[in-house]
Amino acid sequence: MDIYIEFISNHSLLFVALLIIIVLLLQALFSDFTRKFKLISPVHAVSLINSEEAVVIDARNKGEFDKGHLSGAILIPLPDIKEHPEKLDKYKDKSLVIYCQSGARSSEACQHLSKQGFDNVFNLDGGILAWQDANLPLEKK
Repeated sequence: MDIYIEFISNHSLLFVALLIIIVLLLQALFSDFTRKFKLISPVHAVSLINSEEAVVIDARNKGEFDKGHLSGAILIPLPDIKEHPEKLDKYKDKSLVIYCQSGARSSEACQHLSKQGFDNVFNLDGGILAWQDANLPLEKK
């Protein structure tokens, strides 16, 4: 036991870094288990859109949307989803596939909608970048 105490006192910064890493890993694991929405791959998203007629929501801004988006996607930027979730009330009984550029904004949108009572919320894991990596088509207007 004395060896450990001596190590910690001699390498306090390393020990603090280790504690921080452990806490962050536990936080990531805990958030994965408590997440109310589901992460889906681009291939699973296509299946969901085709079989369940899921509503596709683009959480990016207008400029990003105009560069290319999923076919039939509805543009509702993340700030609008947070401030006006009632815009999506008419889709409450349908499956929602939400995406953004990389998955960060859509994850936040999914989390917010789950708290608002939406049950069938899916986040496109990796966003439109994963969609493009899977060589799936984009629509441009």
